Amino acid sequence: MRFYGRTEEIATLRHFWSVVQNRKTAQMVSVFGRRRVGKTTLIRKAFENETAPVLSFMVQDRSEASTAQTWTQAVCRAFDVPYTPTFTKAADVIAFAMSLAKTKPAVFIIDECQAFNRWAPAFWSELQGVWDRLRDDSPLLLVMSGSIVYAMEDIFGNASKPLFGRTSGQIEVRAFTPSVIRQIVTDENPAAAPMDLLTVYAITGGVAEYLRLLVENDALTQKAAVRFLFSWPGAWLRSEGAIYLANEYRSHAPDYNEILHAVAAGATQWSQIEERVGSNIRSYMTKLEQFRILERVRPIFAEPTARKARYRIADPYLKFWLTFVDPIELRDLANNDRWDELVARCESGLPTYLGRTLERWFQAKLLEDGPWSPVASWWDRKSDNDIDIVAVNESKKELLLGEVKTNPKKYSRNLLLYKKAKKSAADFLATLFSVDVLYSDVMTAHYAHSAELLNPAPSRISKRLHWRHQSHSHTHNRLP
Repeated sequence: MRFYGRTEEIATLRHFWSVVQNRKTAQMVSVFGRRRVGKTTLIRKAFENETAPVLSFMVQDRSEASTAQTWTQAVCRAFDVPYTPTFTKAADVIAFAMSLAKTKPAVFIIDECQAFNRWAPAFWSELQGVWDRLRDDSPLLLVMSGSIVYAMEDIFGNASKPLFGRTSGQIEVRAFTPSVIRQIVTDENPAAAPMDLLTVYAITGGVAEYLRLLVENDALTQKAAVRFLFSWPGAWLRSEGAIYLANEYRSHAPDYNEILHAVAAGATQWSQIEERVGSNIRSYMTKLEQFRILERVRPIFAEPTARKARYRIADPYLKFWLTFVDPIELRDLANNDRWDELVARCESGLPTYLGRTLERWFQAKLLEDGPWSPVASWWDRKSDNDIDIVAVNESKKELLLGEVKTNPKKYSRNLLLYKKAKKSAADFLATLFSVDVLYSDVMTAHYAHSAELLNPAPSRISKRLHWRHQSHSHTHNRLP
């Protein structure tokens, strides 16, 4: 698969590299993001045509002395040093490279750097000492990459930690946006249908490595993607969910997994999760949010303390895996090689599942395309009145309201209007927006004052609506 996107991330890395070269001072940049998202590929791409020394190392669970020796040998080769000094500390090797960089600017990349937390925790304070002593006259770009997001945020963003304030920039590498996913799918499969695209999004979540796996195995249609997932060539993708979770948390796995399965099965409120799992979930829920595995979402415009929060699996791939791969009854089928039954189970459950996934797709797409921000859902306290999409255009003082369906026959414009009128609290929603994979019907309105957007006064806003209506025909062959 060819390289897609990441233009801003590459530009940022190249910017700090130019600072190193022009100012003759060291710069430290942290690059972080979940496993398989493409951090290493991004960094390599940024420096692929560089003539200066580019040293790249993966931190592994081994002795620090062994690591230091391996690094030292590579540094000596890159700088043509005729001898190999002996270092037992990784930070001392970086100091050695920084001293050599005075004559030849260089890039020093440490991948999975958070692993130092486990077997060389003193590395961070030792690196702080080296950095503070040498950075002002050492033209070296130090790129610190890691896949445990909460650990990386703690290392570089915690004011009590040694490297706080030492980075010149932080780059979060995220999953591909809807437009990039769409580009990949249409480039590789020009005949792709909308539901093919949605299935690819649901399975991969835009994670680069998962997309590459589907591309290389010609699995970019709904049918092919599902069958690939439950075939032996797709075994890696089937097991990735367990690997991903094990990488994030190393203890209390059954407790965490039980909560995640409950949420994936539809328990989105705290009380519902407690009912399925038990009452002692607070610490686990907090950790899952910290790990960015579980996310708490509130109705748009709700106060942070509002008691209307819902929970969802943050990662689309992980949600798909928890739904169609990991439930114990499905694991039993896999253990007995009953792959046709697994395919049938997945295919039968997909229509309902993709209907829920489509809401997330369009929220992400609206945020990407602009000018909408924030974009979220809205529901009342009892959750008996809800709106799939509410998007804000602050500059034009517009709101967009949407109901999302994969099947246009299930969309009722009158029902959405009824839902808007049913509760006065919904009157602040100034725009009606209905969209599905194949059909869209858009109605736009304006509100009078931006302050009313942030602090809606329904009775006042509803009197000021001026509707203009746009009807769009069926778009059977158009991807969203």
